[in-house]
Amino acid sequence: MDTRTWNLTSIYPSSHSPEFQRDLDELSSLAHSLQSLFTDYSQLSSLELLKEAVGGFNRLGCLHEHLESYVYALWSGNTQDEEAQRLLDTLEARALAAKDAQVRFRALLPSLASEWEQLLSHESLKPYEYWLQEQMTLAHHQMSPAEEALAADLQRSGGDAWDRLQGKLVSSLSRPWKDGQKTLSELRALAYHKDRPIRRKAWEEECALLQGAEASFAAALNGVKGTSDVLNTRRNWNSTLERSLSQNRLTEKALHAMLDVMDSSLPIFRRYFHAKAKHLGLEKLSWFDLFAPLGGDGGVWTWEKAQEFISKMFDRLHPQMGNFARRAFAEQWIDVDPRPGKVGGAYCTHLPLTGESRILCNFDGSFDSVSTVAHELGHAWHGEVLKEASGLHRDYPMTLAETASIFSETLVFQGGLEGASSQERPGILDTYLMGASQVVVDILSRFRFEKNLMVLRREGELSPQKLSQLMAEAQESTYGEGLNPEERHPWMWAVKGHYYAPDLAFYNFPYAFGQLFALGLYAIYEQEGPTFFARYNTLLGSAGKEDAATVARSAGFDIEEPQFWQGGIQRILTYVEEMECLTAK
Repeated sequence: MDTRTWNLTSIYPSSHSPEFQRDLDELSSLAHSLQSLFTDYSQLSSLELLKEAVGGFNRLGCLHEHLESYVYALWSGNTQDEEAQRLLDTLEARALAAKDAQVRFRALLPSLASEWEQLLSHESLKPYEYWLQEQMTLAHHQMSPAEEALAADLQRSGGDAWDRLQGKLVSSLSRPWKDGQKTLSELRALAYHKDRPIRRKAWEEECALLQGAEASFAAALNGVKGTSDVLNTRRNWNSTLERSLSQNRLTEKALHAMLDVMDSSLPIFRRYFHAKAKHLGLEKLSWFDLFAPLGGDGGVWTWEKAQEFISKMFDRLHPQMGNFARRAFAEQWIDVDPRPGKVGGAYCTHLPLTGESRILCNFDGSFDSVSTVAHELGHAWHGEVLKEASGLHRDYPMTLAETASIFSETLVFQGGLEGASSQERPGILDTYLMGASQVVVDILSRFRFEKNLMVLRREGELSPQKLSQLMAEAQESTYGEGLNPEERHPWMWAVKGHYYAPDLAFYNFPYAFGQLFALGLYAIYEQEGPTFFARYNTLLGSAGKEDAATVARSAGFDIEEPQFWQGGIQRILTYVEEMECLTAK
């Protein structure tokens, strides 16, 4: 058996198994039952109605998350698998009734306004007060049930299809390379190669590949964003960003406090870019130098070495977390290597019915890859903390979703830095600062790109050239003089799948939130030591129960004040200063 490919048989024996069909049928049956309930509920009291809704949506959420995670794992491991594509389509069709049930439930909530506060105070509903209040708010941001049903049905052949097209292009496009071919994922992986001519060549081929398919990418992006804008307007959102803030349970004040601090930190990151350029013997970094290894980072990491190191670093927080990582490795929860047809990047997905997770990565032997695995295992640990939680409390926003992942990544970085020799230290520091610069500098450019895109898309479709111009301008505003203006990446709008998610606009800023929030948590961990673990798990367990500001206050932070965000930047500054000193030597 190939131990570097994930094992999906503990989830279902196969996609043709009776177990898979049973859960798929239950999803449909429960969704239709809820549809009927919310269409004719005259025989129920208001309290009974809400209790039925909570119980039904708890189970429905777990079923859908489990099935979707499994089917997406099949497809993302091989986007050429026609059976996996068929299952995605089948699940989307079955899920329409679940979406309609949610719409019907929200539509009836305003009729309960006169007794709402009394209902929420009932003992059986108290644990779900936040979710119910959120549903009442969303009731004012939806169309009629018939319009919502039509929108959901059209989404399958609209936004979802455009999203899949982008995924297929990214996973299947290739360019000639020496005596063979390199896929886009393989070309992007060469950004970490030690030889600059190879990095440059890979960047040139990547840009040429994307430019050659830019018309298809642009059609997909215009389709997704155009549909998103129309629907958000009809749902009475002032903007797509307003809806994104609601999805992330984040206030506009908190977002702008964070963005302002990110903007003010750009000179710090440009100092890092200059220090790295000096270390590499360059006058200035080009795009293909951003991920260049500095050397002295311990060389190539084998998969076995990475497993052992991550587990030991997790032990530092608590042996329970270290043993969890060992279990994930031993039970083959992780799909390790890049291959044709497999999607690029990395992700973690949860399977609530079995209490497991699965992780896809494209491990290349770099320390950055080790950090990525730790990042995704952090997501898996969050799933472990919540495995006994109800379906509704497992649904947490992207802002808080990145907390556990980046905290875990920080554990691995700190462990690597502490054990590094003087020769290894620059490489370890650089790996961390590479990631931090992506989360702050690049994500700020992506946010600015998408903000401008949404304004212009309302006026009409954008050409590939216009999209590339917007991306170049966004990169100039953040990277500035830290990066060679002649050698950047104007086609990043094509390669980043986040832009193509129909229901998740502005997918980027939660990563910055997670980075800076996790750094604040790490500072508390350093102060408290072993007692922090219980506090940490309590925080993760509350992620789906409250808004981001309330969860943050439980950890002692006020995310609406710039001072909180400055704390994370100050920690990054200390690493930049050390990098400058090491480079000077």
